[in-house]
Amino acid sequence: MLRLLNCKLLTAFLAASSFSCYAETDDIQRTENIEIIGHSSTYQKQEIEIDLQQVAGATNLINLDAFHGSQSSLAKVLNYQPGIVVQEFFGGNDQPRINIRGSGIQDNPVNRGIQLLYDGLALNQADGSFIIGLLDPEQAKYISVYRGSNAMRYGATTLGGAINLHSRNATNSQQSLKLETGSFGLFKGAIALGNKHEKWDYYLNAAHYQQQGFRSHSEGERNNVALNIGFTENNFENRSYFNYTDNQFNIPFLLTKEQAINNPESVMGEGNTPMDKLLDINIREPLRESKQLRLANKSRYFNENSQHSLGLYAEQVDDVFRNPLTHVITENKNIGLDYAFNHQQYNQQDQATDYLLFASANAGEMPRSFHAINPINGELMQEFANIEQNASNVTLGGQVNYPLSDNMTTVASLQWVNNRREIKDLKNSGVLDSSFLYTVINPKVGLIYQAEQQQRYFTNLSGSSEAPNFWQLSTVSSNPNDPLNSYVYVNDLKMQTATTWEIGTQQTYQNINWELAYYYSIVEDELISVVGDFAVNGKTINYQGDTSHQGIEFAANSRYQSLFTGQDQLISKFIYNYSNFRFEEGDYAGNQIAGIPDHLIQTELSYLPFESWSVSTNLRWQPKDTWVDHLNSDSVKQDAYFLLGLKSSYQYQKRFKLFVELNNITNETYQSAYVIRGQSAPELPTFIPGAGFNFSAGISVNW
Repeated sequence: MLRLLNCKLLTAFLAASSFSCYAETDDIQRTENIEIIGHSSTYQKQEIEIDLQQVAGATNLINLDAFHGSQSSLAKVLNYQPGIVVQEFFGGNDQPRINIRGSGIQDNPVNRGIQLLYDGLALNQADGSFIIGLLDPEQAKYISVYRGSNAMRYGATTLGGAINLHSRNATNSQQSLKLETGSFGLFKGAIALGNKHEKWDYYLNAAHYQQQGFRSHSEGERNNVALNIGFTENNFENRSYFNYTDNQFNIPFLLTKEQAINNPESVMGEGNTPMDKLLDINIREPLRESKQLRLANKSRYFNENSQHSLGLYAEQVDDVFRNPLTHVITENKNIGLDYAFNHQQYNQQDQATDYLLFASANAGEMPRSFHAINPINGELMQEFANIEQNASNVTLGGQVNYPLSDNMTTVASLQWVNNRREIKDLKNSGVLDSSFLYTVINPKVGLIYQAEQQQRYFTNLSGSSEAPNFWQLSTVSSNPNDPLNSYVYVNDLKMQTATTWEIGTQQTYQNINWELAYYYSIVEDELISVVGDFAVNGKTINYQGDTSHQGIEFAANSRYQSLFTGQDQLISKFIYNYSNFRFEEGDYAGNQIAGIPDHLIQTELSYLPFESWSVSTNLRWQPKDTWVDHLNSDSVKQDAYFLLGLKSSYQYQKRFKLFVELNNITNETYQSAYVIRGQSAPELPTFIPGAGFNFSAGISVNW
């Protein structure tokens, strides 16, 4: 194998043999048999671990084959992770609120703040927005997460970082048939077919998902097909991707606190208040329908000490997003590329300095039309706005990993970012025409210290930036005296920037390993949501004054073997996320930024009588009430809650796998999420009720 990969794999193995992936509780001691022939699953995992070990910051690696339970939504597989806070918005194939270090959490639903990737190629639209419900995690073999500026290499500029889905293909996955059923009309069926022939391989994955939902008007359905074709020869690999997804779901909308507690399965319109009559969900029928067609190609070429990679992609997303007052149609077209060059240079002590150059660019058009909704019959009324939106982005950067000694490496990165946003009014010529240009340089310096195989320390200081997307720039507003008379105006916004300091460690001691990261960010011009009374047509502002984001991300795993028999095992996982986001200056000075719980504790305890059978219990505990508005109103908060769950899985001869999952077994009434306002009130619809007791069960067959 090439010297570049041999050296990297050896380095990764020495570190990875000590530090486990915190999502893989069944894989605490990683395999010592490193396969580097071809492009096998083991080889792919080692490559990902190499990448993560070179990061002077906090990361996650999730092995979906080691996942014991339902993978029907991205929210399920990203839960129970340090540094990631998941809030269910509408359940199933919804728009879950994925929070990493507070980035983008202000949006309702979240559509920015994180760079989503598929094999390193961006999934975000040209304006930086995304539709997270389009993603089917079962198309991925692994998921890697780069928290914060640690995602700089992949063109991510946001405070939150990046989530990279590493696709399944015929070299890392078997053919399979999967079926899943459960509460609230849940059904998912998926089939994967693949083969390898000499230098070629192909893998076809098709899935259907449907669910009636916990609440009224919460039905959803998703159909997707993914084709992955690979060609490998000597030092060259090429992979082509075809993805089609049709995702649609009804939106049950929000409830007041009283309704969420007393009748959590209901929707607005089933009560007798004036707000119920105004926002009757059964008449207005809010929904989202998104169809995505994506083509991509990625090539990698190796020589003795260097690697080139080039990726190209093009996609079209037809999106209909209908809230109780406004029907919005967007036709997204987006093309992009990503290039990286990596080179290693060795000194006399055979220590490698790793040089990386990277460039990414994309451009797209997003024409968008707006209609009002008739409150009497739910039909579309007049088109009140039609705008053409164009966006482009260029990111250029470089990074050097320089060894100061055998166990200490310094990391230096620089990223130049150029974002353009243009708006043209097609209905009233020239009225909304606007152009925005955002340019910034984001630096990063870091240090990695490998005290010994069982102890790794890191720290970094970095800058980040985030340009607003068109959902913030082209804002819908309603006339308070006439809710039917809506209009669009252009919101003049600056780029959000931040400076972040991070420090952390990974440790292993006998059967226990743990990781700890602390971060502190000072944010300027933070993009803050100030939603109107109905929680429908909100406004985003640049907050006038600095804000701070700080937090602790902690995870610990343990494994004990041969407790009662020679084959049994006891595995535990503990996750603690602490988030303290505050307004340091300005109108809300001293208040907490609404949207994220201060403390979130998640644990899982699994007992394996023998290797193929596991029984586990888990809990999710939010011990404090959480502010839902920036004014920190005592009259309206999200209640603290405590959820219990049980899971069991059984695998027979690595071909058949069964699982049963019970969630919220105490049937606790709680609010899983809420809309964020500047100021809220008890009579306003604010909360998303969490699902009561529910179960899912599934079977998979591999061959």
